[in-house]
Amino acid sequence: MNFVNVLNVGQGDSIVMRPYQGCCYADKTFFIDLGPGNTDITKGIGEDEKIHIWISHHDRDHVGGLSFFAGKFAQIEEITVPFFQNEITLIAKAILNLKGINSSKDCGEFIHALEEIVNNQVVIKSLVEGNKSCPRLSYAYEGHKFCNHIKCLNPPRCVNVFNWIDETDIRDLVETFNEVFSKPFAREMEMYIYNFSRGNRSLGTNDTAAFNEFWLYGGEEQDPQIERNKCNYVVNFLFKNVPLFNSFNVRSTRTNMRKIYNRYVNCTHDVCMVLMTYFYKQKMLLTGDASKKVFNRLISEGIDISASYLKMPHHGSKHNISERILKCINPEVAIISHDNGHFGKSKDTHPNMEVLEWLQRMGIKILLTNDVRKNGQIIMKKQNHSSDNFVTIL
Repeated sequence: MNFVNVLNVGQGDSIVMRPYQGCCYADKTFFIDLGPGNTDITKGIGEDEKIHIWISHHDRDHVGGLSFFAGKFAQIEEITVPFFQNEITLIAKAILNLKGINSSKDCGEFIHALEEIVNNQVVIKSLVEGNKSCPRLSYAYEGHKFCNHIKCLNPPRCVNVFNWIDETDIRDLVETFNEVFSKPFAREMEMYIYNFSRGNRSLGTNDTAAFNEFWLYGGEEQDPQIERNKCNYVVNFLFKNVPLFNSFNVRSTRTNMRKIYNRYVNCTHDVCMVLMTYFYKQKMLLTGDASKKVFNRLISEGIDISASYLKMPHHGSKHNISERILKCINPEVAIISHDNGHFGKSKDTHPNMEVLEWLQRMGIKILLTNDVRKNGQIIMKKQNHSSDNFVTIL
């Protein structure tokens, strides 16, 4: 078995790694993302294997497979989530509490996806906070070295957003929350921002009972200023999208919800976990669904993102990578986990044809979890793109 096994989970991501001797994680089996939940990713895992789960972000095609660990929870020693995981879940909860949600038309697909995000975090919370034998919770953020072989490149610990809770009259924020959200949730949001505006935020506690249902505690102790920045991150997303929220509350249509959901997905991609690993003298860049914004920031800051192996972001979507970014990474091998799925109204399925042409023109070897189909025709066969001496597609 190769060091890296990419599991075919359809339109989703799940990678299994087994570090070698000399690494502090040598006795662990890594799962980087868990797929959408339609494939048992735990098959072949021994009863004595110790498991470390890394969740790049909480889109359902990356975390849905958590349910398959039900009989193996005792083997999970650590779960790592992105630094803004609580805040991303809170934003999902906010969208689910828009005033128009109960009268929405044909929005079930988006509502279900958001509910899954919240519910999956509730499951993780039950795992990491149940008792002393629970898995350790850790957060991934830029610059964090988990060991000599694993470094996190994204998300940053602080994001560049307006300082809403210091620069704005809190009463104006509260008034807007009451306009767009259900009354109970608006009250919870009021308590949430007042905790920070008073400047006496008690880390590790949350006065808002509704948030406590999913809010993850633990990991490293956080700086109060960083926690305030994370609160501003939530408020920033909500206020930037107030016009969309108002439109949805007036006309609770699928079109309006799709616009909100797409904004939310883009938000999760901006704070998606990106890992650089270095095993067996091979650098591998694991990107989840990181956005172009993430890569462009890293490049502009002079961060080395070059790697021999690249897990293509978002199943080979053109919206998450560019030819310029590919040239900066300069991979020898590109791994595309996909099932020819659509995103939004895109006419070209993942992986995007132009992205495939970039890879071929640059002489980059392509590994695929499924055949690539375009207009009903197979243009690239998985069997011809399924392994090398380091990676195997299963």
